[in-house]
Amino acid sequence: MNLRQSLKPGAIGGIVVVYLSAIGMVERFQDRNVITGVVGLGVVLVFTTYAITSYTTARKSDQPLWTGASVGFFAGLLVALTTLGFEGLINAGIDVRGMFVSITPGLLETLEFGLNPAVGALAMVLAATIIGAAAGALPTLGDDLRSAIVYAVGVTLLMSLGEPILRVTLGNLNLPTAWLYELGGLTIPGLILILAAAFGARWWWMSRADLRSEAKAHMPEGTRRTWSRTSLFLAIMALAALPWIVGPFVSDVLGTVGLYVLLGLGLNIVVGYAGLLDLGYVAFFAVGAYAAAIFTSPASFLVTEEGQTFAEAGFTNLWIALPFVVIIAVIIGAAIGAPVLRLRGDYLAIVTLGFGEIIRTLVLSDWLAPYLGGAQGLTRVPAAPPELFDLRNPQHIYYVILIFGLVAAYISYRLVDSRIGRAWAAMREDEDVAEAMGISVVRYKLLAFAMGAGVGSLGGVFFAAKIGSIFPNSFGLQVSINVLAVIILGGIGSIPGVIVGAAALVGLPELLREFGEFRLLIYGAILIAIMIFRPEGLLPNKRRQRELHEGDAPPPLDLTEEAPA
Repeated sequence: MNLRQSLKPGAIGGIVVVYLSAIGMVERFQDRNVITGVVGLGVVLVFTTYAITSYTTARKSDQPLWTGASVGFFAGLLVALTTLGFEGLINAGIDVRGMFVSITPGLLETLEFGLNPAVGALAMVLAATIIGAAAGALPTLGDDLRSAIVYAVGVTLLMSLGEPILRVTLGNLNLPTAWLYELGGLTIPGLILILAAAFGARWWWMSRADLRSEAKAHMPEGTRRTWSRTSLFLAIMALAALPWIVGPFVSDVLGTVGLYVLLGLGLNIVVGYAGLLDLGYVAFFAVGAYAAAIFTSPASFLVTEEGQTFAEAGFTNLWIALPFVVIIAVIIGAAIGAPVLRLRGDYLAIVTLGFGEIIRTLVLSDWLAPYLGGAQGLTRVPAAPPELFDLRNPQHIYYVILIFGLVAAYISYRLVDSRIGRAWAAMREDEDVAEAMGISVVRYKLLAFAMGAGVGSLGGVFFAAKIGSIFPNSFGLQVSINVLAVIILGGIGSIPGVIVGAAALVGLPELLREFGEFRLLIYGAILIAIMIFRPEGLLPNKRRQRELHEGDAPPPLDLTEEAPA
């Protein structure tokens, strides 16, 4: 074993832990229990960093166990020495918080496990070495066993983080929770049960992968189609039942996730299907919100001859305005797409980013303030006639967003294998070849921008109805980045991936609002990890997955080599 090869990744892992500690992330996370009375989320964050660093190094080594242990040792040693260094400075009366604001006695106590500094430093090195060895042992295990272990640990962590929601959900179902949760974390019996259940379920599922593949291969096409439709129906029924199980707060979060699903489905058409990198997609979100407000708000500049607004005169409400809003968004989408038809790649991204900023600047301008409200925005946006759905009710608006999301998903699904979808696929691969084959690149580019804008405007409409007021600062560049991150995380070109990406990047941060100041840092770390370890996304499009991994196949056998005597 070459210790020099372990020194660099170990140092990197240690530096990451020191950095997370110095910005206050470890101490802040430690306030949340994972296992009550045993370990907090801050310590889990530290240990996870050790495990990831050790595993990524060990899987490339001939001696993964020892490599993982040595990486963990060096990482833990760096953290321990840094902790002792700060302890020494503080004991010498030096005010380290003048430069390192988050280096507090509470943080040092966390990194020392509440022990004497010297003993705590040794404990940190020992714990890091053990975790590194365990992570290094993972590559030596079979695929099924390794998958089951990682899955069980991940499910247990999610169950712990989801305590506020799951406790309410189980309470709504009249199920006891005292055996599972205590003081915001898992109990020991709950931990053991979840680990065992998750491990067993994953092991059973993985061990029958070959049987499932064989059964699927021999299954008649009609039966396979029936199974798919039945599974889809059950999934929709589960989504429909969610608001009444999880309660109003989580329903509100699910509504926000649904808005990003709509935006993600629209951007997926532009980026995933047509291959047009659009960084100004927030413009269509803003168009939908402002158009809905103009048509329906009593504060709108649109008035009848009698001086009444359209809404006051009874000429329009949200449902009547909806198709007109979509038409306006489609027209604006085509208008924005027209000037950029000859641009590709990075140049297209920069120009669309500029268009998004132009829309935001126009909304803020004094020139359009009499019509769009300027910095004051537009207020008193009515929800909709409440006879069917009260869009101020989190559970009701969830259903509206779910219905339109299903419609948008169905349209996207049908587009993939249609003539339009195949034309987009050809454009995405090579525009010049597509044009040489007779595909009207101009027409299909405009169609992609228009359809993406139409779907994205739906998110703006329901955002305006949900909030009741719209302001320009709701439509910044961050929205475009978030939506793009959603489809990258889930899988570009994948409809299920959009849903998973929105749930992960929008839903989880909403449920963990106490850590909101670290949201962008977590976003960046997740995206970097996805790009390195799973560039196709969590639920990738099958075609894109094959494209990204076509070079991973083993080299062909050299049949000219002589066989041994």
